[in-house]
Amino acid sequence: METLFFCKIPIFDRYKKLRYYELAYSSYKDESFNQIVKKLYSVTSDKEITKILSEKTTFIKISSDILIFTEFLNLVPNNLFIFELKLNDFKSNLLKEKVKEFKNKSYSFSVELEKEDLYNLDIEYFMSLLGLVEYISIDISKIDKNQGDFIREISQISFLLKAENVDTPELFNKALDLNFDLFEGDFFSQAEEINTDFESLNKLEILKLVKFVNEEDDLNLIAERIKSMPEVSIALLKYINSSFFYLTNPITSVNRAVAYLGKKNLFSWLILVSLMSVNKDDIDIENMKKALFRAKFMELLSKEINPDINISDTAFLFGILSLAEPLFKVSLSVIIDQLNLSSNIESDIKEEKGYFGDLLKFTKAVEKREENLIKEISSKCNLDLSNIGKFILESYKWVENITKIR
Repeated sequence: METLFFCKIPIFDRYKKLRYYELAYSSYKDESFNQIVKKLYSVTSDKEITKILSEKTTFIKISSDILIFTEFLNLVPNNLFIFELKLNDFKSNLLKEKVKEFKNKSYSFSVELEKEDLYNLDIEYFMSLLGLVEYISIDISKIDKNQGDFIREISQISFLLKAENVDTPELFNKALDLNFDLFEGDFFSQAEEINTDFESLNKLEILKLVKFVNEEDDLNLIAERIKSMPEVSIALLKYINSSFFYLTNPITSVNRAVAYLGKKNLFSWLILVSLMSVNKDDIDIENMKKALFRAKFMELLSKEINPDINISDTAFLFGILSLAEPLFKVSLSVIIDQLNLSSNIESDIKEEKGYFGDLLKFTKAVEKREENLIKEISSKCNLDLSNIGKFILESYKWVENITKIR
């Protein structure tokens, strides 16, 4: 795969149920039109990429030129993507005719309002879009008080409003008040409530097992502790006999499974199980997948820089811990203390410093498609950018596979 930075962004409804994804990809100013078309075709036609979308309908931004001057849409399934165009594009009658043509082929469209559009709102213009687009996307942080009444007015027309950059509780409540239907942003990766007491974490039995495995060297004692937890025992045997391992004969003994994995691999697997154990709703599930993506991606980045497996294992754990608070609803310091990890890890995660902090910062830059930061950190860490697209896809595939083994 060519160098391609992409990520999938979950889109929730007002009840915080997962409804769609957005497939966001990098698009740089110095790219030619042909390069952009090629990149767009890569993310929409690659079977491996479409597989990681879990059959969810997915928003993707395209330019009007791609719709008008290429046959791109004819090459893409009409039931998987919602194609998002800019509001200004619809001033072109040629574009409108193209949209009508594809609407007749059961394609779906969204329109994105940019900041300048919010100062030139015209209800008649939006009425002219009826039958062409089903969704309107707006950056909620750009809406001021004077535009609120107009937003409420267009929400009464037959459009679904999608709020972008919902990064705080205040912005989420603002979007709710303005009658938005769909929401995406960092708000959904934040912990709504954090407990700091030891007893809160004590209720997470699997994390206590993780701590035990971390501190105990006797594999037989570890196996006995696992056998006292039937659900974990079953999950372990299911995992060890999955397609991840090419076993001639299935393993039916917890003791054998523990011996086969070894302490280090068992520790990593239990971290995954602990994440899965706290899933309560769609937001938890998507945050778990995001944490697993970060973990795997940082592990692959670390291996690219340094082949030391101990360092890459720590990079994996670092990625998990970067979203531990919204997942476990417990402060990071309590989790780190319970896992008997260095207290420096907490500050490195929160301040994104040190070797692992740089990997986390790079991962977040990829999630946000921040070109300058990607180049800066890749140069600092001696990362080969030509491999990043491959690592992104490999990480997403791994997440989808691992979360099915439950």
